[in-house]
Amino acid sequence: MNRGNTWIALAGPLLAGGLLMADATEGAARSLVAPRHAAHPFYISVCQVDHNPDTGALEMSFRIFMDDLELALEAMGTERLHLGTERESEKADLYIGRYLARHVVIEINGRRVSAAFLGKEIDPDAIWCYVEVENIPVLESMTMTNTLLLETYEDQVNLVHVNANGQKKSLVFDRQQITQTLDF
Repeated sequence: MNRGNTWIALAGPLLAGGLLMADATEGAARSLVAPRHAAHPFYISVCQVDHNPDTGALEMSFRIFMDDLELALEAMGTERLHLGTERESEKADLYIGRYLARHVVIEINGRRVSAAFLGKEIDPDAIWCYVEVENIPVLESMTMTNTLLLETYEDQVNLVHVNANGQKKSLVFDRQQITQTLDF
C-alpha cells in the first residue's frame, strides 16, 4: 500500500473543519487513563481501507500516534514496547496485531471476517499498521466496529476512509458512534 502523504490529505479537511479542537484548558486531564500529552493536542487515528477486486483482498492501513498506542497496550498489561527504538520488544507486532483485532471488528457482506496483521512502519510520531482480509471477491457491504484508543482517551476520534467499487466513503468513529455500516 502506498501511504505517501495520506495522513495529511485525510486529516487536513477534518482539522480545517474544526471537528478537532485542542483542549482550551492547559494541562486538563479529560482522558480516562492518562492526562493529555504535550506531544499532540488531539487524539485521532486514520484508517485507509481499499478493496482490491483483482486479488479479492481488503487492504487496510492505520495511522496511530505511537505514544497513544503504547499507552493503550501498556494499560492492557503488555510490557513496555519501546516502539521504533533499538530496544523495541520482540513481541511488539504480536501485541499490536492482537490490539487491532480486539478493537477493529469487520463484517463483510453480513459475515464477520478475520484480518491478518501484516506489519508496521514507524514515522517520527506515528505508527502505520498494515492489515489485510483475504477472500473478498465482491464488496457489497461493510460493517465496522472501531474502538481504537477509546478506552484511553474520551475525545479520541477514528477516521476511516474506504475505496471500493469505484466509490469513496468516509466514517467517523468516537465514543458515541462505534459501529457503522457502508453499502456499495
